Amino acid sequence: MKRKMTETTKIFYKLLQVMMMLAIVAGSTRCNLYVNSEAPTNYYEFTDFDILTLGKNISDMLMDPVQPYLYLADYGNNAVLRIDISGEMKVDRKLVLGSHPIALDITPSQNKLIVALNGESNLKVIDLATYTVVDEIPVSLVGLNDLVCATDAHLFVSAYTEANVVSLSLPGKQEQNEIIRSGELLASVDGNKIFVASKNIVQKYDLSSGNTTQEAWSAPFGFQAKINDFVLSPNGEQLFLCLADVDDHKNVRDVLAFSAADLTFTGKYEVKSAGMGVAVSKDGSRVFVAPTEADGAGVFVVEFDGATKLEKDYYLVAGNLKAKGIAIDQNDEYLYVAIDSPGDDDSFEPYNNNSFDLQRIKLH
Repeated sequence: MKRKMTETTKIFYKLLQVMMMLAIVAGSTRCNLYVNSEAPTNYYEFTDFDILTLGKNISDMLMDPVQPYLYLADYGNNAVLRIDISGEMKVDRKLVLGSHPIALDITPSQNKLIVALNGESNLKVIDLATYTVVDEIPVSLVGLNDLVCATDAHLFVSAYTEANVVSLSLPGKQEQNEIIRSGELLASVDGNKIFVASKNIVQKYDLSSGNTTQEAWSAPFGFQAKINDFVLSPNGEQLFLCLADVDDHKNVRDVLAFSAADLTFTGKYEVKSAGMGVAVSKDGSRVFVAPTEADGAGVFVVEFDGATKLEKDYYLVAGNLKAKGIAIDQNDEYLYVAIDSPGDDDSFEPYNNNSFDLQRIKLH
């Protein structure tokens, strides 16, 4: 059935015919079209994502300081995974340890990996040369949260259920109650200081005299905080704290930095949402922050200049990020981030709604 053209339609087609005739005439006179040769400014480079599919609930991740391995605490499957990062990423070994591994630390001699179990009152000791469990250390605490190795023979352990940490002396496994508050734990490079980030403050304790004494403390946060990550720079000079306000998720928009010498507040790294994790280059000049929220273009790890604390670069990631879910390799060449890939929650894995994969990012 034919439709009658309206007057507007007739005028449109007449104009189209005229424009076509003008184009033919212009072509015959070799009329050149204007070409905009100015390239757009690219603030980040899009490349194919380098992802190792895992589908695991990763509670902690730690880079081996010597070997090309990354260790992941697989909370839901009661295991610690060893990821070979020397070429294409792959799960090299898997050790099933016990109920809910939650925190990892490597001894200063770099030959043992200590694992805290949240679902039982035990630590497991893994020999890194053979990747086998060589010892088990019972702890009186329930609900273990974090641990740190001050020396090869002196460990500190915190728990969600306790106000203070305990220390353990090896190899005899003697346990001692400490005045150190529970929270996220770090040790100084020389092992003589312990740093704790608790719900409202950062504190520093001295161990050098043989008796633990409090040495310094930060200004209070002013709210009840959830600690997402707590990192000491490789040079031992700066502490980086990722925290969130449990009552107002929009309240915290920065990662805080403190001097390791006296806990002076030294600045903040603004990412417009609570930080989930931090990685720092060996010399402290590059600081990489994993934020909680995406911006309009996607989810990015943000690189800051360590001196100016200004944004320097951006790295696009393939999903949402998580607490303690970022690490940098031994040569400052790659970042490794735990990502919650969209559409990845379709298996029968335990804690399937917190299913994470591993993404590797080449640094610029």
